[in-house]
Amino acid sequence: MKRIIIYQKEGLEIPEALKKALRKSLFEKGVEIVGPENPEGAEAIVVLGGDGTFLRATPLAYRLDLPLLGINLGRLGFLTEVSIEEAELALSALVAGKLQIEKRLLLEVEHQREVFYVLNEVAVLKGPLGRMIHLSVFAQGEYLTTYYGDGLIVATPTGSTAYNLSAGGPIIHPQTSAVVLTPVCPFMLSARPLVLPSEMEIEIELASPSPEVHILLDGNLNLILEPHERFKIKKAKRFLKLLTSPTRSYFEILRTKLGWGEIKL
Repeated sequence: MKRIIIYQKEGLEIPEALKKALRKSLFEKGVEIVGPENPEGAEAIVVLGGDGTFLRATPLAYRLDLPLLGINLGRLGFLTEVSIEEAELALSALVAGKLQIEKRLLLEVEHQREVFYVLNEVAVLKGPLGRMIHLSVFAQGEYLTTYYGDGLIVATPTGSTAYNLSAGGPIIHPQTSAVVLTPVCPFMLSARPLVLPSEMEIEIELASPSPEVHILLDGNLNLILEPHERFKIKKAKRFLKLLTSPTRSYFEILRTKLGWGEIKL
């Protein structure tokens, strides 16, 4: 591997330990480091930051069809799996081509003839006036139901540990081919999270004349959904390539981040 894109949070100060790891595993091995504005010939993208930075790098990685490796300089770090302590080992393995690549489901969102790509979730949420909204949902062209409440989350398995989890949705293993619909503060006891096959095309329509309803894509991009407007969500044509931690499994990361432990009797 001769060329790597470094994608980092703006204004980020890189810790000395990480600078040392970058120098030993990349610079001293003749790897050229470039920014996202100069991607020609790059073979991977290394994200320095938290999960938000990782999500902002996702559309670039998808467009270039390059694998992503996240080094966590944020807080929780479900997507930026590699800690600073693991960075040198992970980067050396990346250069040697020894890191495992996982394929992660992406969602393709079509809104007003524009197309966007989402790794974690699409969240349709009420505006600042605080009025509950009606969202009619269609799956493969068939009417499913209308949610009445503060909004609706459509999450991927990767995103199931993000906003979906906070809203009471299930954790879904990232290799599962599914999406989950999780209502946000629904005004009906029968509204529960619903898991659907990822191959199903989902359409969401704002069925009430509510002003300022927002479509939030991965917490980064905010679109406005007009009254009685409908938009589409479907599985993207390609997967996102994710480079995983060389020392910890998904279950170990899950246990650590969620504070799970054995119960001693």
